[in-house]
Parts: sequence; structure tokens; C-alpha cells
Amino acid sequence: MNRKTVYERVSFEGVGIHSGERSRILIHPAEPGDGIKFYIRGVEIPASFEYVSNTVMSTDLEREGVTVKTVEHLLAVFHLLGISDAIVEFLEGFEVPIMDGSGYEFYIALKDNIVDTGVYIEPISLRGYVKVGEPGNYIEAHPSVSFEVTYKGSINHIDCGDIFTYSGGDPEEIVRARTFCYLEDVNTILERGYGKGGSTRNVLIIGKEGIHSDEGLRYPDEPLRHKVFDLIGDLYLLGAPIRGRIVSYNGGHSLNFELIRNIVKSLPAVKLL
Repeated sequence: MNRKTVYERVSFEGVGIHSGERSRILIHPAEPGDGIKFYIRGVEIPASFEYVSNTVMSTDLEREGVTVKTVEHLLAVFHLLGISDAIVEFLEGFEVPIMDGSGYEFYIALKDNIVDTGVYIEPISLRGYVKVGEPGNYIEAHPSVSFEVTYKGSINHIDCGDIFTYSGGDPEEIVRARTFCYLEDVNTILERGYGKGGSTRNVLIIGKEGIHSDEGLRYPDEPLRHKVFDLIGDLYLLGAPIRGRIVSYNGGHSLNFELIRNIVKSLPAVKLL
């Protein structure tokens, strides 16, 4: 596969899901090999596992004391579209805007705004089996010639099954799946300083009486699909597409990051970013 960048600049603005602050970003084309980089207040932060500073409720990056927050949805769209090189400039705020809680608005704006540079990018191929976590909460990565991500876990209060697999087909199978939380956890999330920008417009809130949102479920198993979407975004912190079969059992951002670190350890000869 070849490296790709955006054809022309595109901007997004909205609220940060956790900070509650207004955010405005501008995505610029980049040269082949530059990778994905965030630019904020004069500091350049590569989209790399090496700069991960937080994995509680979101995936955040930090360099030289400067943080960019909640990068996973944008990175997932880049990963799904094969965009390997781009500069994400923060014109306002420090958190990637949550938009409607999914990656759909990023996807629609970017899918027809891509340039194939003709420069080859070597996918990361797993050399062996990797497992992180503990019984009931773990992720496995298996060698494969293709890319496949599965999430397996139960979702409280609603009947949406317990497994979903994305096999690298149509990104619209997952890009519309929104971030979610349980109604009984909302107060705790706010007390811990998270979710300040959350609302029924950008979060799928699941309660004992069903769904609390400005619309119903976009997919019958939307929460499962969003878990897969998040994992695909976090995996792009490896700096290249991955060939492997990834299976997450009740995983989240912290376990995703642990998997990434262990994949890197298993690939000592591979130069990332």
C-alpha cells in the first residue's frame, strides 16, 4: 500500500468531550514519510505510542509539557482511510473536538480529499502471538496476512449481542458508532473531571430504561462497534497500518496501549516513526 495525505486543508470545530472547551483544528497535507503529527502552541507531537500520557477515558499525547487530548477518533479515521501523513494544527483548544461522538464527520470530510503519494509504506506484520491483560479483561493479537479487529464483551441494560468483528471492509460499518457511557456512571465521571462537554448530542447514554440520546441506536450493536473503532484508532499510534487479527475481551484504552507496547517489544528490528 502507498502513503497518503490530504489533498487540501480541512477544518473542524466543536467542544472537547472531557475538557468542555471549544476546539478548532486544521488538517494540513504533509510530505510522504512525515507521519501524523499534532501541532499546538509551537510544539510538534507525533501520533506515536512514545508520547502517550493518559489512557483514562481517552487517549492523550504529551510533549514538552504540552498535551493534545482525545486523539483516538481522528486517528481511527486516518487509519481506516489509509492517511499516513498529515499535520493536525490546533487553532483553538487542546482536545480534538468530539463532533457527534463518532468519527463520521471526520470521515465524510476526508474520504474524497485524499492524495496517493505513490510512496510505499510497509505495514507492521506481527511475528508471533501477543497477549496482554488478565482473565476476563485481555487482548490477543495473532499474526495474519490481513487486518481484522474483534471486540467481545457484554453491554449492560440493552440487548445488542456481545461480539462484533471488523474485517477491513466498508469503514461506514463503524465510523458512525458513538462513544457511550452508562447513566449510573455519569455523576462519577463528572466528579472525576471528565465528560464536561458530554451531552445526549454526542454521547450514547445507556440506562436501565434504555437509550438516552437525541436519536436511537445507529447500529443494533453500536457500543460494540465503537469499541472496535477506538481500538483501530489507538493501534495507529504504531505509526503504520498493521497486519494481524486483534481480539479484545472487555478492553479499553489502557489495555489497547499495553498491547501496542508489547507489539513494539516483539518487533525489535522494525523502525517506527
